[in-house]
Amino acid sequence: MTVVPRFLTHATLIAGPTAMFLAACTLLLMMTSPGRAEPSEPRRIEIRGGESIEVPGADGRVITLRFTRVINDGRCAAATCARTGSPVVEIQALGTSARTPTFRLSPAAHLAAPFVPVQGRFVAFGELVSPPRELTTAGRPTPLGDYVLRLTVTP
Repeated sequence: MTVVPRFLTHATLIAGPTAMFLAACTLLLMMTSPGRAEPSEPRRIEIRGGESIEVPGADGRVITLRFTRVINDGRCAAATCARTGSPVVEIQALGTSARTPTFRLSPAAHLAAPFVPVQGRFVAFGELVSPPRELTTAGRPTPLGDYVLRLTVTP
């Protein structure tokens, strides 16, 4: 059986680029496999009042956030409230510089920002979990350490 030179030329012209394409696709898949890819989903974190937490990023940089203050927990002081308000909290972004920025967060945009940019990432208000208000503590302020702040941080 003889191979026709024209057939060999056409087969080479098709097979060569196809093999290069498949090799490039294989290399791309190996480089971006799930085992090596950085998480690109936002992280949900919890911070207890007065404490700090380090949040690693996709680029390897870590930001440190501190829950510093509850301005308003959103609860009504009276027993017969029709609705509750929106919580407002303060967090600090601790860094290597001497300047420590403070941010106010709230789910209600008219009270404070629902999310803030921190070192190239976004920190969004999630939820403020406050301890139940009992009859014995109704007149006293709740200690900061009793609150838990839930935030979402982009990678």
